[in-house]
Amino acid sequence: MTESGPPDFDEFGIYDGISETIVTTMQGWSPNAAPIGIIRKGNRVFIRLFKGSITYFNVHSEGVLVANVVNDPVIFVRSTFSNLKESDFSFVSVSGREFPVLKDALSWVVFECNNMKMSHEALVAELLPIHAHINRSPVQAPNRGFNAVIEAAVHATRYKLTGDEKYLKLIRAYSAIVSKCGGEREKNAINMLNDFLKA
Repeated sequence: MTESGPPDFDEFGIYDGISETIVTTMQGWSPNAAPIGIIRKGNRVFIRLFKGSITYFNVHSEGVLVANVVNDPVIFVRSTFSNLKESDFSFVSVSGREFPVLKDALSWVVFECNNMKMSHEALVAELLPIHAHINRSPVQAPNRGFNAVIEAAVHATRYKLTGDEKYLKLIRAYSAIVSKCGGEREKNAINMLNDFLKA
């Protein structure tokens, strides 16, 4: 990846288990962003993408992606239900290729997707880092409101896919946590999510 070797994933905010990131890819000349969990087991990193998404198509076609570590809940909600603006992205050149990254990311890692395996419903690939960058490393305590926004966004996508009312109940429960524990950005994000659901 660099002269110093592969990154310390902890340093870039990608920990054991599933780290929620915003994955950016290119579709033609246009950047795309979507919330995607990056799976880490020790020093190995994977991704699982379901068929039908733009991210799935782009990764299948190009074999690369960027995992952006973001702590802004509004960006998670916007990228779940709508396209981010061109002004949200910047571009970096790595090995002669241009990659879209989020300007507000705390850090990002460009990955090559290896050993892609396709099933009838998903693509699984091992991710090999080829470049990484830290924009800023704020000291920030965990906020239950932020985590609740992420959970609510996951359930909102499931509700959109299935129409099952149980997801609305879960979203209401997480909205209550945001109301109690979240800051202004978390509250803005959950209001935006609920507006998307009503649309």
